[in-house]
Amino acid sequence: MLRFLRRKLPRRRQIVEHWSIRPFAHHLNHPRHWRLHRNSVSQAVFIGLISAWNPIPFTQMVMAAAWAAGTHANIPTAVALSWLSNPFTVFPMLYGAYWVGSRVLSLVLPQWEQVPFSLTDLWSQDSALIPLAVGCLLIALTTAFLGRFITQYLWRRHILKKREKHKQRRVETLLASD
Repeated sequence: MLRFLRRKLPRRRQIVEHWSIRPFAHHLNHPRHWRLHRNSVSQAVFIGLISAWNPIPFTQMVMAAAWAAGTHANIPTAVALSWLSNPFTVFPMLYGAYWVGSRVLSLVLPQWEQVPFSLTDLWSQDSALIPLAVGCLLIALTTAFLGRFITQYLWRRHILKKREKHKQRRVETLLASD
């Protein structure tokens, strides 16, 4: 798995030398932002999934990269996961977040009236922004924590299997040499 990711992910030099990133290169050039370790990748999964649920268009990738650079997480993983929110998925994601937010608000505040969702009414007095923001926040935190724990679990399981195979090979070589 790690070899596949190392082959597919762009090299640090290629990204840092890009004209648009050159002003920030001294912050992004440190090797710890590009290594694939269990903690840095699971933290990047957390950051990327939270960034993907940011309802402000075109800010997810910048938010993920800046947050990953500030917390020493794996930058390519965080940015790649922020792409879950793309032109094909953004409207179903936002409608789902609005639906979850309106349901939560109607449970917490019984007097909350259901506001019909439409893009033209986003800035009106009976705005759908509050349920949308609540839904985005709840879904972002839920998916981010689940993603982080699943990543750590799968990574740990992979390492344990690898150690077990190595241990079996050592036993086999010791038995074969006797």
